[in-house]
Amino acid sequence: GLMEDRREKLEEVLKQYRREDGKPDCVVAFSGGRDSSYGLHLLVKEFGMHPLTFTYDWGMVTDLARRNIARMTGKLGIENILVSADIKQKRRNIRLNVEAWLKRPRLGMIPLFMAGDKHFFVHVNNIRRQTGIHCDIWMENKLENTDFKAGFAGIKPNFEKERIDKQSTLAKLKMPLYYARNFLVNPAYINPSIPDTYSAFKAYYMEPREVYLLLFDFVPWNEEEIGRTLIGEYNWELAPDTESTWRIGDGTAAFYNYIYYTVAGFTEFDTFRSNQIREGMIGREEALKAVDEENRPRFESMKWYFDTIGVDMERAVNVINAMPRLYRQRGR
Repeated sequence: GLMEDRREKLEEVLKQYRREDGKPDCVVAFSGGRDSSYGLHLLVKEFGMHPLTFTYDWGMVTDLARRNIARMTGKLGIENILVSADIKQKRRNIRLNVEAWLKRPRLGMIPLFMAGDKHFFVHVNNIRRQTGIHCDIWMENKLENTDFKAGFAGIKPNFEKERIDKQSTLAKLKMPLYYARNFLVNPAYINPSIPDTYSAFKAYYMEPREVYLLLFDFVPWNEEEIGRTLIGEYNWELAPDTESTWRIGDGTAAFYNYIYYTVAGFTEFDTFRSNQIREGMIGREEALKAVDEENRPRFESMKWYFDTIGVDMERAVNVINAMPRLYRQRGR
């Protein structure tokens, strides 16, 4: 389970890679988010590793995330490689796909907005090749599993999978079929973003991932401790429009969670808290109180998103608010 402390197991793996000369001995994809920040803290302070961090800026890394990246890498004295995409082009692609989506909004198509991010799998492999570092550490945790995003595209969840990002061969085929169907009925999707989306899909599904360590498979994930450490020791910055610490450096999250909440009545916060309940980490009452706060619309972040990609926010929100709901209120 997620509460199990398997630090010794992790140490056994890390000691094969750890370098005594202070040179980088592992590669960490660093978004500036909560879990990757805390994971870095652990790697350096507790495990004595020398991570080489890299950030892929695909146009949706917020200034808040950048500042937190600078805080963490500065204080820990580690290097950060910033790989920047052609940001103007990436943002244009997002705009084209959001505009297309607004013409015929479907929940299963939402992951298309984040397609531009998936190239980071290519970059992590390039960095590994160039530096000769073979240890690759990721900070995602199993609580973040959001099967519903693919579920809205008709793909059944696989509760047995070992890794969050693993999809069965059938799912790999079903996803493009769902997209293709939507592209046919909504030709606005057939726009200049297609080559980028295609190569993103290829990067996500085809790029090799060698020694792939999930830190939180070994170290228990504890929200209070993470918050306390980041804010107390690193002066880690929170977002002004939410009390949550999750995905606040991700420009897209506020937008897609608003859609899911409005139309389906739940968001990735609900699945996160549900997973915590299943693991016995928190009780139902506490979870309900948390999502009540976390599901409040983050209009400030949404405004940043729409301004950044050049889409009229009011029009977008009106389209979302007019979508038929997938639930009925009790007593109606």
